[in-house]
Amino acid sequence: MRILPVIFLLLLFAGPVSGQGEASGKMLEELEVSATAGKTETAPNVQRLNKDQLKALQPEDAGQLLQKFAGVSLKSYGGLGGMKTISVRGIGGSHTGLVVDGFLLQNSQTGQIDLGTIQAENIESISLSIGGTDGQLLPVSAYLGGSALSIQTFENRFTIDSSIQVRATAKYGSFGQADGYLSLKYNRKRFFAGVFAKYRRADGTYPYYFENGIYPYSGKRVNNDLQERSGGFSLGFRPGEKTILKLNYQLYDAEKGLPGAVILYNPTADQRLNNQSHQLNADFKYIGSNLGIRTYFSGRYEDLQYIDSSYLNLQGFLDQKYYNASAQHGVSFQTYKDLKGFAFLAGVEQNYSTLHSSIADFAQPVRYHLKSVAGATYSYKKILLLAQLGQQSVFDHNRGATAPGDKHLFTPYFLVNARESWSVFGLPRLWAKRTFRMPTFNELYYNQIGNTDLKPEIANQLDLGTTYGFKVRNHRVTFSADAYYNLVENKIVAIPTKNLFIWSMQNVGLVQILGADVQGTWNYSFRSGLLLDLRLNYTFQDVQDISDRNSPTYGDQLPYLPKHSGNADLLVSFRKSGCSVSSFLTSERFALNENNISNRVAGFQVFDASIFHTFSWKKSQVLRVNFTVKNISDQSYAFVRYYVMPGRNYLISLNYALH
Repeated sequence: MRILPVIFLLLLFAGPVSGQGEASGKMLEELEVSATAGKTETAPNVQRLNKDQLKALQPEDAGQLLQKFAGVSLKSYGGLGGMKTISVRGIGGSHTGLVVDGFLLQNSQTGQIDLGTIQAENIESISLSIGGTDGQLLPVSAYLGGSALSIQTFENRFTIDSSIQVRATAKYGSFGQADGYLSLKYNRKRFFAGVFAKYRRADGTYPYYFENGIYPYSGKRVNNDLQERSGGFSLGFRPGEKTILKLNYQLYDAEKGLPGAVILYNPTADQRLNNQSHQLNADFKYIGSNLGIRTYFSGRYEDLQYIDSSYLNLQGFLDQKYYNASAQHGVSFQTYKDLKGFAFLAGVEQNYSTLHSSIADFAQPVRYHLKSVAGATYSYKKILLLAQLGQQSVFDHNRGATAPGDKHLFTPYFLVNARESWSVFGLPRLWAKRTFRMPTFNELYYNQIGNTDLKPEIANQLDLGTTYGFKVRNHRVTFSADAYYNLVENKIVAIPTKNLFIWSMQNVGLVQILGADVQGTWNYSFRSGLLLDLRLNYTFQDVQDISDRNSPTYGDQLPYLPKHSGNADLLVSFRKSGCSVSSFLTSERFALNENNISNRVAGFQVFDASIFHTFSWKKSQVLRVNFTVKNISDQSYAFVRYYVMPGRNYLISLNYALH
């Protein structure tokens, strides 16, 4: 075992890394370092939704929120309970780290977390940072990804006042949707404890209509039911003014039907998916006058059961189980005050993951993944310079089959960012970053598909952009624009071998991505109490397969990545009442690599609207009533071919808060 010597060398190597310049400062509020402390210099492009904006949108899960961000392409396999995954700027979702309350969520079997399983009721803020990271003292993994999705929840935040806080939500909607959420939190100056529970159900039998070529199809979604339970607790303790210790546990348990693609699916079939996960997180932080140190641990266990009661085999059914376990521990530090213009950050982290299955001949892989990051920022007048280097070593073992060889890769990151406005140029930035993802356990070992010779998929990103903002009286305007070029090497794709029913995972892809993101916000407040909040974004991305000039797919757009997409949200509030209108637009996509008419998936535009009113008692209790209409125009649309989304539907929600 070469892990210990490598750890020792990396600890010596873990010298200066990316920190903040003197304009950034350090945040001590809740001893949670976050973007509210000022500009996070290592994150050149951050998009964020705050608590008020989340309340207006009334999302059912975190996946629905991400279509509000520029550069994000969402794949949703249905409505409530349907799996949701993303790609950012044309790069697969496995290059995006998901950080919840400062801890990374990961799944080495599939490579990414289903965002449809992450509840939205307790989210205080959600942000997407591309290039750098939105926050400090995060797990080392978050610094090494191509982008990072960060979520802060209610249960894991200290508050200043000693009090008992309550959050409760009840929802009822179309297609049998009903869910409830309750959270209690007790705060003292040096201690907090929180607990939450959530239940959600739906029968999911929504009607659909769509046209496939010249043929119309209509019917009802069947085997689309859902029952979902989640809960957990959080504890926090401050031994001193500069230290904090946290512990939290989360449980997720669900049973759902798998309806499949409506045009190919047998409506009498009865495929089921049962899923349960447990995650335990703990960390200790010291934040002094000019230095922050964090040590952390995270453990996750997940089991998944797939059942097909009508499968044609000797048993007459199929029942497969998978057990995925992972653990992550590490340490990081960061300086806050400049040392002659320099600031530093460093970290080292060890990841362990394994997968077992009830399938007799399935592999039993084990992975050790060692990560380290090192770099520095230098502030000079109006410019900040950043240089960061990540090093990763991966050791795979397999008790059931041949394992791939050890992998050692370096991932640099460079940034030049304006610290003060350059007149009409705003705050220009230029950055470049190299990231990679290892093949997942499914891609390496899945029966008749896995390939143990797969190489890591490498993404190279180059970005040039600027941010500009101004305030005139009660008007506040911000504008951000980025142009980028990405090149993905050794892209992992599935290709047919003997026939269309037996596929193989291979490194055959080279992908070129040319794109641009544009974002704008406008806020206006009247003395009468009327507030207007407008958010707009637009994304262009040309994601071309340039693997082989002789291939019929050369120069074609990759599947399910639209060239054009955009979003608009308008929130109008007057004292205790208000309304919001939201629109999402995407152009046509293609279901397969060949961009012909038979593979075309139509573009669409969807409108949602809601109205709300807030009741309050004694300034400590608040009840907010929301009525939301989604897909107002009853648009027939699909993110993924033949996975038709719900038509017009309704949602009533009651949100109660004490303190």
